[in-house]
Amino acid sequence: MNIISGQKGFTLIELMVAIVLGLIITAAAIQLFITGQASVNLQRGMADLQDSGNFGLRYISNDIRKANYGNVNIVNDRLANGGIVLTSRFTPSRPTSATTFTDANISVNMNIKSGATPPVAVQVPLTTFATGSSNVKINTTDQGSDQLVVQFYADQAGIDCEGNAYTANRYIVERFFLRTDSNSASNEPNAALALACEAGSYVGDTATNILKNPISSTTVFGTTGGEILIRRVDHLHFLLGISNDNNSGDLRYIPINTYLALNQNPRPRVNAVQIGMLIRSSESVKERTLISDSQTFNVLDQTVNVKVPTGTPPKYLRRVVTQTIALRNALISTDAAVM
Repeated sequence: MNIISGQKGFTLIELMVAIVLGLIITAAAIQLFITGQASVNLQRGMADLQDSGNFGLRYISNDIRKANYGNVNIVNDRLANGGIVLTSRFTPSRPTSATTFTDANISVNMNIKSGATPPVAVQVPLTTFATGSSNVKINTTDQGSDQLVVQFYADQAGIDCEGNAYTANRYIVERFFLRTDSNSASNEPNAALALACEAGSYVGDTATNILKNPISSTTVFGTTGGEILIRRVDHLHFLLGISNDNNSGDLRYIPINTYLALNQNPRPRVNAVQIGMLIRSSESVKERTLISDSQTFNVLDQTVNVKVPTGTPPKYLRRVVTQTIALRNALISTDAAVM
């Protein structure tokens, strides 16, 4: 007896159609995954920028607001132990017309005896980078970043910006600047610069040196890399808010080097500090077309161009964060006059 089979299979055309449909669905799923991954990287980079900017500005702002505490006077480049450190005895940068003044009778910010050797880093208003370490240009010229040195009187024990404990009744000095981060990836497109803070304090009222930690160390302030506050900062810039001594006019914001070039003695009072930072995300953005090879940013009064790296390195998000901080400990003379 013959048995007739009822089984049937796919034809070749049906099999080919099924394969094509499967490939289309798979390709769509892969594209959605890639797009989602790029979106995640983008959002992570933006969150990184937001967190770094908020944390860094908040920390710097808190310490700058302490500047000039314990020194009831107008802040300028001649106020001894003034909150904004602009000069020291060995580089007073005094006006050229003040030829009758000598190093012995000029008041300076840093409390260093005549003949002592102050730390070099305190005297320099502009951070000096090694060749190739600047990440931005103005027009075609490499542009270094500023540094800011502040000091205040600690009437209570506390912790400085490097995490070191200090005792009460001493002046604390802190320096904010950019330096190279040694803990960086090998494929960084530009110099791996980070915002750091170095802290120290006077050993006593008649000290000849400022030490990192007078309690347990003899390391001189201005000779170390400090503690990193923000991992990736391409550019750091400060402006000084100045006015006349009565605080009734001539209010304007100028760079530190412009302030030191003013031919006045004493120079105008400093009421505020403006901070501008060009921050870069720590993680690269996978979607390279989102980031231009040549980027221009306005950092306060400067228009800077990010250096274009060679080859095809990873790309990163960048943003400018700024803040204006009033020196509340420098306004008490005006308050007293009003009363």
